[in-house]
Amino acid sequence: MRFVKFDLDTYIRTKDMSGGAIYTVVEDDLPELEMITDEQGHPTRGGLIGYALAYALMAGFVGAMFYIL
Repeated sequence: MRFVKFDLDTYIRTKDMSGGAIYTVVEDDLPELEMITDEQGHPTRGGLIGYALAYALMAGFVGAMFYIL
C-alpha cells in the first residue's frame, strides 16, 4: 500500500532560506500486515490468540460507540 506524506526533512533543511521553505510530498510504502506463521506456514497459537483479542477489542469498541451514541 502506498500513501503520500509531507516531506518534513526537506522542509526542516530549507526553512531558513531567504526565498522561503520548500514544501514537497513523497510517496511512502506501508508494509502489509501478515499473520505470524511457523516453519510449515501454519499460523502460530499466539498469533491466533492475538488476532482474536484484536477483533474482540474492535467489536467491543464499535459496540460501545453504538451504546454511547
